[in-house]
Order: sequence, then structure tokens, then C-alpha cells
Amino acid sequence: MKNPDCSTLIVYILILLFTAGCTTKNDGANDTSALDKISYEIVKVDSFQVNNFTRINILDYSPEEKIYLGYSLTEDDILEISEDGEILAREHKKGDGPGLYGNWNPIGLGFGPDGQRIVELPFQVISYDKNYGILHQHRIMSPLPIRANTPLGRPPYFQNNDTTKLLVGPSNYLTATYLIHDQEGKDTLQNFYQLNLQSGAVKSVVPYESSSIYNSTENIYTELMGKSFFIDHERNELVLVHDLERKILIYNLPDFSLNRSIPISHSEFKTYSPVPVGTSFSDESASALNRLSARNQKLFNLGNTIYILQYFTGITQAEFDSRHTEEKPYVGKFDTKEQRILVFRNGKQVPQELAGIVGSLVLSLPDNKILVQERENSEIEEEFTRFSIYQLRSKSP
Repeated sequence: MKNPDCSTLIVYILILLFTAGCTTKNDGANDTSALDKISYEIVKVDSFQVNNFTRINILDYSPEEKIYLGYSLTEDDILEISEDGEILAREHKKGDGPGLYGNWNPIGLGFGPDGQRIVELPFQVISYDKNYGILHQHRIMSPLPIRANTPLGRPPYFQNNDTTKLLVGPSNYLTATYLIHDQEGKDTLQNFYQLNLQSGAVKSVVPYESSSIYNSTENIYTELMGKSFFIDHERNELVLVHDLERKILIYNLPDFSLNRSIPISHSEFKTYSPVPVGTSFSDESASALNRLSARNQKLFNLGNTIYILQYFTGITQAEFDSRHTEEKPYVGKFDTKEQRILVFRNGKQVPQELAGIVGSLVLSLPDNKILVQERENSEIEEEFTRFSIYQLRSKSP
């Protein structure tokens, strides 16, 4: 009698295991189905203005201090700004003399660890404390001196044990084609310079993937080798998208090994043929490539495994000709009607596309929010700069 009972028990266990396996598969299918049903919207929820004699740009936000870090054009001041737009502190560090960083404007400005303020100049990187006393100062050999009238972005950092490392260099902010002068330069190009903030050691990191569109040809995509990226401090990852790629690349830190990629599906993405290496930027074929081609523009981390990506759809030559006049020059990549926003959640793209936002997307904020700098009124001289805050919200089916 014991043997039949044992056999029955074994069969029963096998049935339970099979059922559990089926249930797991169905749960995965339900997750995918649920993702398909998610609908999002981006809503303006707040706004503020910063009163200043000249235009200002905001580069970073500290959720710990609840302040923005900005820069005033022409005045060349580093600004600390409240969430309501009040200028709380103003530091002038440009010029010759003790405590000043010379006559080059910063190309990068942002918060570092433990309340540090990081200033990246074309030939040096300086880390300040909250009172703007110098903590670290390192010379760097830049292959491309940049004359900028305002910082172009913020140098991201990550920490490895007790060491802080920054990703710096001109191609953080400009197309990498400025660094390519011959085929060897194209073949050996890497994405970043990594700076050890304690020792000052610098090395090139993150080569272009062998499957990259940029490695698929001996020619070059002039003006279209830019990138958007961020450090996900919670997951200790570098998240990166190139102008023309159809996937987001995610690298482990600190070794920059490729962990995974997320496919991108654009509803419309007009691209054009590359030009030979060495083609002048003023050449018509290179100019047309920059003028017309689609590109990924800005990638943001909203937290909780949610990313958003703004991209430009690209236009035809006929569309450009019909919109461009000498009185009103047309720049397609800034045309909100030709921009789209994609949402990624848990490593997958949400099927819905969102319309572009008027203004310049600056940075992500807590609670699924995005800071947007509003456009300047070209007809009158304004002594303030306006900003809006938008929020990504899920909509009920």
C-alpha cells in the first residue's frame, strides 16, 4: 500500500511544479501586457524665474541641499539658486590671481560627492567645498580647447571605495568628430576621459562597441557623434545613448563592462549617409547631414528604473527649404514639432510616444520631474530667465 501512495505523491508534486512553471510564464506575459497598457503624460506643474542682469543657465540640482547650481553669462559667475529662483550665493572665480581659475570659462559645472562643487575647464578640473575653498585641482591635457560662454553640461562622478572618479573631456559635450582627423583617430577613439579626483590620473575609457553604427563604415557622421549619459548611483551603472544608435547601453561601474542594452524604437528616424573622414565641417554634404539627420538628444534618469529619451525625428531637404528663410532661420533639431519623448520602464520601452516640450530640457528632479529652461524673448532684452517644471505621470486606462 505504501508504494502506490508514494507514486501518487510524486505525481502530485510534479503536477504542482508544472503548474508553478506555467504560472511564472503567465506572470511574465501579464507584466508585458501591463506595460503595453501603461499610458503616460507630461504635465507642467510649476515654474519660477531667476532675476539677473544677464541670462543664466542651470546645470545641476542637489536634493540634499535643495538648491540649483547655475552660471551667469557675461558676468561669468557661479550661482547657487533656491528652488524658488532666488540667487543665494554668487562666486566669481574667473581671472588671474590667487583663488581664480584663469580666463577660460568652465565647460562643465556640477555637484560632486559630499557637497563638493566641480568645475571643469578646458585644461583643468577643480573641486571646491561649499565655501569655495579648493579641495582638489588637477591639470588635464585636452585634445580640443573649447571657448564656451557658459558651461555646456556637468561632469558626472562615481565612487570606487574611497576614490572619486569623474568622466571629463570635450566629447562629453560636443560631437566626437571634432577629435577625429584621420582613420587611426577614428579607430582608437573612446567615449570618455576618466579622472581620478584624488591622484589626478587620467585615462581613456569606454570604447565604441564593435556593433556601433559608427564602426559600420570607414566614413564619418559629421556633427552626429554626440551622446547623452548619466551615472545611476543607486545601481552603480553608466547609462549611455549615442546620437544615431537604436539602443541604450548600460555599463557596470567601476570597470565599464557592458552589462546590457535596451532597444529603442523610434516612430520616425530619418538618417543620411556619412561623409569621408577629413571632410570639412563647412562642406555642403557635412552641413546637410547635420541639418537634416535624426538624432537622440537627451536621456534622463527619473529614478525607479524609469528613463526618458528626447529625440529629433529628422527632416527632408524639401521640408527644410520650405521652413527656412534669411529673416527666420530654421533649425530642425530645436523644432518642438519634430521632437518626440520616449519612456522606458524596467528595461523596456513603453509603446506610447509623447510630444516634445517647448524649451530646453535641462535635468531630472525628484518625483518624476524635469526642469525645462524656457526660450528667451528675442525681441526684448529680459533681465530674468524663466524655468518650468514638468512631471511624468501615468494615466488611468
